[in-house]
Amino acid sequence: MKKNLDILIFLFSSLVLACQAHALTIEDNEYAFLKKYSGQSKEFVTKNLGKPNKVDIAVKPHNADEVLKEHKVETSQAKKEMIEMWYYAAKINYASNKYFNQAELTFVNNKCVNITLTNKKQK
Repeated sequence: MKKNLDILIFLFSSLVLACQAHALTIEDNEYAFLKKYSGQSKEFVTKNLGKPNKVDIAVKPHNADEVLKEHKVETSQAKKEMIEMWYYAAKINYASNKYFNQAELTFVNNKCVNITLTNKKQK
């Protein structure tokens, strides 16, 4: 009975690892990835990449209004922007056998305006 349970746990673990390895591969080529997702909506990105591993929302620094006033920038008329950064674990090829391992997509009011590909150290 214990042996069967050990085999079942091993098989399940292998399946989970295989699924994780597959999920990490977002796109094979850096330029294809940039072309496909630049300017797209959150819905398009979610449909194609799934939910992000992490989401950050940009916040206005506590003294931003004072700094802008010093530079004579009108803040009362400024349109409020909704800025989010979505992070995906990635395996995006940029050279032979070299990959980026993280993709950050920045959305302003539901539109992807910036994509950053990095080699963040794995913890």
